[in-house]
Amino acid sequence: MQEKAHKSEREKDVGVYVHVPFCARICPYCDFAVEPAPELLRDPAAEVFRDREDRTVSALIAELEARRPDFAGRRLSTLYFGGGTPGLLRADSLARLREAVGSAFPPLPKAESESGAAVEVTLEVNPSTLERDRLKAFAEQAGINRLSVGVQSFDDSTLKALGRAHRVDEIHRTLRAARAAGFENLSVDLMFAVLHQTPAMLEADLQAILAFGPEHVSTYELVHEPGTPFGRAAEAGQLDPFDEDGAADMLLRIESVLGGAGYERYELTNFAQPGRASRHNQRYWARQPVLAIGPGAHSTDPAGPGRPFGRRVGNEKSWSLWLERIEAGGALAPGTEEILDAGQARSEAFFLGLRTRAGVSAEDIQAEFGGRPRSFYPEAIERMVGAGLMVESVEGDLALTARGRLLADEVAAAFVAAEAPAR
Repeated sequence: MQEKAHKSEREKDVGVYVHVPFCARICPYCDFAVEPAPELLRDPAAEVFRDREDRTVSALIAELEARRPDFAGRRLSTLYFGGGTPGLLRADSLARLREAVGSAFPPLPKAESESGAAVEVTLEVNPSTLERDRLKAFAEQAGINRLSVGVQSFDDSTLKALGRAHRVDEIHRTLRAARAAGFENLSVDLMFAVLHQTPAMLEADLQAILAFGPEHVSTYELVHEPGTPFGRAAEAGQLDPFDEDGAADMLLRIESVLGGAGYERYELTNFAQPGRASRHNQRYWARQPVLAIGPGAHSTDPAGPGRPFGRRVGNEKSWSLWLERIEAGGALAPGTEEILDAGQARSEAFFLGLRTRAGVSAEDIQAEFGGRPRSFYPEAIERMVGAGLMVESVEGDLALTARGRLLADEVAAAFVAAEAPAR
C-alpha cells in the first residue's frame, strides 16, 4: 500500500516564528541562540543597540523574502516573536516585521482559523519596567494580541539563583501594565525543580499565578544543559541535580492545582483556560508548516518535490555569522537541512501526538500513512500499554496515562527506536 504524503499538505495555512536573539543578560541555564546586549542594562535606549536592532530587522525581512517561496500560497495563522527577548525591540521595529510577514502571507480568514479568531500574534517579554504605554504601542503598532511573560518564579531568592534580571515587584508591575494596556491573552512561564526549591515554594508560585489569573501557563523543569554555566557547574560536581522523584511530585502538584482552577493540561508542559491554548505551539505538535527566521531558528517546511514528508531547516546559531551570511546575500543557505522520510514522519506523528491531551488518532494515522497504529508499531504499543504508560481505545486511538505523562521520554524513545514491520 502506498503511503500518503505529509498531512499538512491538506492544509493551506502557515505559522511564522521570528527569533530575536538579544538579551540584556544571559541566564546561566540558557542554551538558546542568544546574543548579549549588556548596554541595555545601563541605558535602555543605547544607540549602539539600536544599530544592531535595525540591521537585524532588515536581515530578518530579507530572510523572510528568500524563504517565502517554500510556503507559497499559504495564509498566515500564527506569528510568534521569540528569543532572546524580542520585547527589547522598539514597537516600530516589530511593526516593520509584522508588516513584512503580512505582505508575504495574507491572514487566514476568521471563518477558517481556529475558533474563528484573528491571527494569533505572540510576543515574548521579560518582567521589567515595561510600562503600559509601551505595551499598548506593541498592540496598536505591531498587532501583538498575546504576551508570553518570562516570570519563572514569584520568589526573589529563586530569581537571583537563576540569574534573572527581574524581581517579584517587577513581575507584578508588568502583569498589571499588560492588563491596563488591554491584553486579554497572557501566558506566564513557570520553572520548577529549581536548585533549592521546596514544595512550599512551588505552592507559593502557583498561588501567585492563580491570584493573577493568566490565560495560559507554560512550565519548565530546570535542566543543566551542557555548555551552559549551570551545565559546566554540574559536570564539575558543583551543582547537584534535582531529585527526580521530587521533580515528578512537583509536576503532579502543578497539574492538580492548575487543573483544580480550570486550566486544561492540553500538552505535557502547557496549561490553558478553555479556548486559550497556544495556537502557534500546537502547530509543532501537529507537525504543521512553520517558517522560522533568525539565528538558530528551525523551520518545518511543507512537503514538496523530492520531500514528500517535508523537511526541517535550521539556521546558523551565531547571530554575527547569521547576519554576515544574509547581508552578503546568502539568505537561502541553511545551517542544517534534513529531508524527512516516511519512518521519521511516522514516529514523530506518534511521539508528538502523545504529548497532547488529544493523543494519536488512528483515523489520522490511517489517512496519512496507510495503516492503523498497530500495523506500524505493534511491539512498542503492546509494551507501553502493558506497562500502564498508554491506553488504547477500541478504535485504536492512543493516549498517555497519568504515569505515562511522567515517563513521556521513555514512551517517545520506544517509537523512535521501533522499526515498522515490512509491508
